[in-house]
Amino acid sequence: MSEALYLACFTCYLIFFYLQTTTFSLDIPEAVVSLVRGVLFFCFVYRLYSFRTEIKLPAAAALAAFFGLGVFFFTARGDLMVLDAALITGGAYKVSFKRIGILYVFTGAFISLLALVCSQTGIIVDYTFLTNYGEQENIRHSLGIIYPTDCFAHIFYLVVTYFIIRWKRVTYVEIVGAGVIFGVFYYFTSARADMAGALLMLVLMAVVKLLSGKGHGLKDAAKKVYSWILMPVCAVFIFVITYLYDPNNAFMYKLDFMTSYRLSLGKTGMDLYGFKLLGAPNFAENGNANGGIRNYAYVFYDSAYVKYLFKYGILLLIVLFVIYALIGLRLKSQNMFYGMVFISVIALSFVIEHHMLELSYNITLLLLTADISTILQSSPYINKNNKNDIMA
Repeated sequence: MSEALYLACFTCYLIFFYLQTTTFSLDIPEAVVSLVRGVLFFCFVYRLYSFRTEIKLPAAAALAAFFGLGVFFFTARGDLMVLDAALITGGAYKVSFKRIGILYVFTGAFISLLALVCSQTGIIVDYTFLTNYGEQENIRHSLGIIYPTDCFAHIFYLVVTYFIIRWKRVTYVEIVGAGVIFGVFYYFTSARADMAGALLMLVLMAVVKLLSGKGHGLKDAAKKVYSWILMPVCAVFIFVITYLYDPNNAFMYKLDFMTSYRLSLGKTGMDLYGFKLLGAPNFAENGNANGGIRNYAYVFYDSAYVKYLFKYGILLLIVLFVIYALIGLRLKSQNMFYGMVFISVIALSFVIEHHMLELSYNITLLLLTADISTILQSSPYINKNNKNDIMA
């Protein structure tokens, strides 16, 4: 029963916060959100207590640190994002990841499609932004989402989750179909960096699928790649090039332009906030979801590593690195080679986008605690005789 309760509350939470990323003017009562959050806290405590003898020490320590930091940021700064992510991650212990993923994909796809249709029929706003990539100006559309890159990010994570729950059953037709979908959304959003990450994932998926049925030496070698260390490596990379950014260097200036000024903005942030264990209480950023008018004082940190360093500090980043390392080791221990592709792509994507903790986008954190054995089952997605599926 607690699994069904968790799935229901997870879906409510997803709907609330997914809708907040659209241009629908919905005022969800705070009391309703607080009720859902309270039930998620119950699921967090109940499920971890019920399975306390099965939780391994590294995962228990990571969850405890995650939850503790979430409580700190909530009580000290009124910031609930870390606490929400910790509650949903812990509450997912032994819950079928396939069921969670199906609910996420269906809910997210429905809301994104609804926002797209409503934005193109004048029911809600389709924010447009005029940009200049080289000599030709582009008009970027948000398609009912608060910003074009956020629109593409939703599609990216929906496809990632779809591929995870499909696992080895993913076909070349699905890979090509995902590429077409990405291409269509790129045409409207011009999310260049995000499109590069999406294409990288599709190429890796195709290569892995090609090698999975062969006794190829490359496949065995690839299994030994320690993808669990990729995230801190990516973080160090973006920190170093941001710290060394020099506008007088032609190469770095070009790189900054190609990455939508991530380096120069990050350099500004380093001067403002520095490197702190618990981040900067005065952290602030001015986003760009303001009807398509770029504010001259625009400051937004698109890299999750950079943003979380400034906002939440070194300790939370270390905890997140450990969590994703444990996810990588968990997938590797169960010979889930396909999963290594997704963890690697996610680690790389966080260099250029900031949705690491926002579970209305990214639910890969739940691979730490959810039951991933169900991913490998080829049974029907929804079982009409299962009370958890009916409740969901």
